[in-house]
Order: sequence, then C-alpha cells, then structure tokens
Amino acid sequence: MIRKMNVLSLTFACALIGAFHGSVSAADDHGAMGHGSSPGMSHEGHGSAAAATTATAVTAPQGVVIRESKVQGFSLVYRLYSWPERNVMMKGMEGMVMPGMDASGKATNHLMVFIKDGSGKELSDGKVGFILTGPDKVEQKTLTMAMGGGYGADVTLKAPGSYSIRTKAVFGERNVVEDFSYTVK
Repeated sequence: MIRKMNVLSLTFACALIGAFHGSVSAADDHGAMGHGSSPGMSHEGHGSAAAATTATAVTAPQGVVIRESKVQGFSLVYRLYSWPERNVMMKGMEGMVMPGMDASGKATNHLMVFIKDGSGKELSDGKVGFILTGPDKVEQKTLTMAMGGGYGADVTLKAPGSYSIRTKAVFGERNVVEDFSYTVK
C-alpha cells in the first residue's frame, strides 16, 4: 500500500513538474501581485518524457500569483489556488494523508511558494511551513507538501480582510523567513 502511494505521489509530481514555472506580472507598491498567469506548461530543465506526455494531456491550474519577493538571497513566488483548482491538482491523491492537506473540510484555498536560490536553482529538498493570521486573529499553522517544484498547503481564507502570512523554509543549513500580508476582498 505504501509503495503504491509512493508511486502515485511520484507520478503526480512528474505530471506537475514545470506546470508552475513561467512568467509572473510585476509587483505593485505593496509587494502583492496582480492576476498574472503563466504561459502554460513548461518542461525546461526537466527532460522527462513522462512528464511532458502527462502534462500535455492535463492542463494544470495556474492559480493567482499573490507575491513575488527576494529574501535573504532567495527568490520566492507565491501562488494562491481556488479549491476547485486544488482538487484538480490533487486528483488521484484522494484519501492520502500528507502534510499540508486539510482533513477538516474547512480549507478554502491552496497556497504554494516556489523558492529558488541566488543562482536560480529551484530548492526542492527542504521543509517549509506557513503561519496565517486572519482578520479575526485566529492563527493557522501548517507544514507544506513538496509538489510541482514548490511547497503547498491547504489554507482557510474565508473572511474578507487582511491576512498576515509568515513563511519559514529550512534547506539544510540555509533558512529563509518572510512575513507579508494578503487581503481577501
């Protein structure tokens, strides 16, 4: 059973590789991003025939870029996915329990961060977590799962207002911490 889950996870990850790469729109004065989108699936640097074949058959959700930043020599791009987009991304993983997956049924979105080092190398071997504090001052803490070249978790952004988001990422001896706010209208 565990072997089957690992094969499914690997297959799913291959299908998503490159789906989250592409151009993003420029940041506004507050560091939040407009509703830019990626030009589609990119397989640059991945060279996987299986990923290319699977990706052409499945259109991966693009989400909305909500922030792009440089922190401590790292480049970070945050994408927020609607719940229906999240469900498309998680197809085939129903019933699995992984860090970042909401089992309560309360989550409304999926938040992902894509992290590159100063040389532009995608960092995919770390541990990443989010702490979100909503307008009601309720705090959500979640670890993320590595997927599609980034790190994602289900989050609840139900109430309109400003959410404080703290990201902490650990890559061996290298750490990155970022705080920013995102407004739900």
